[in-house]
Amino acid sequence: MQSAVRQLSLPTDLGESMDRISGTVLAGAFLLAASSCAMPGTGTGPPSAAVPQTNAATAGATTGAAPQRAATPSAAEPGNPAARAAGAVPEARFENPDYYAMPGQTITFYVPAALPGGVSVAQYEWDFDGDGTTDQVGPLAVAKHSYPAVFEGRATVRINHFTGGSSTASAAVHIGRGPRDGLPAAPVNVSVRVTAHADGLSTVQISWEPGGPEPYRWGVTVDGFPAGVVEGKERTATMTDVRRARDVEIGVVGFTESQGMGASASVTLPALAD
Repeated sequence: MQSAVRQLSLPTDLGESMDRISGTVLAGAFLLAASSCAMPGTGTGPPSAAVPQTNAATAGATTGAAPQRAATPSAAEPGNPAARAAGAVPEARFENPDYYAMPGQTITFYVPAALPGGVSVAQYEWDFDGDGTTDQVGPLAVAKHSYPAVFEGRATVRINHFTGGSSTASAAVHIGRGPRDGLPAAPVNVSVRVTAHADGLSTVQISWEPGGPEPYRWGVTVDGFPAGVVEGKERTATMTDVRRARDVEIGVVGFTESQGMGASASVTLPALAD
């Protein structure tokens, strides 16, 4: 059974994430989906997505919800004049929340702005595998380390200020995989077919096949703007009121249940001749 046409109204989080595909605003369209689809406005809503980012082995990326970063600054003893002059201890954090690398590849960890005002010297105690044992100690906010084998865990650092007080931070470490591992592959055989047209507006049917394991849900975009979502088992979606004064890009992208957005694929619907 086919559900009624629902006006486009995606939650902001999915809209912002999918909008990064191209950033072009949709002129107007409606999604007509199967009754099994979780459509905007039904209360189930689509997953929110975060686009993974990386700058080689030393960079971090976020997939889905960002990992928590421990930041537990402890104030120096209240009666310590040097601590009062130093001011409040800032939140300590790694430059990136996640680090990805292959075994044997060097990662550069960096803890920017970890010291309070007026403090320029500290001791950094690095624990690269989060086992509670200090692996390296030094006066710099930068440390390099390579992991000999596949590893999933957290690197931590304790910063001891020479004027008193300390702070800690941690970041997730993923050795043996990249930031996009586990995200849906781009769909294949994406096609679009016009099923009706009137007054410059078309009704179109989009078809596709998974490029890998079936995702949790599919997102459909028009010129990069989110148009709606359907369940992972679906292979088609129908949109009405697609304006065709110019070429229109119809895209399809998969989402994981944990809100990770995969790679997208698209097809161009030609503009109508005047």
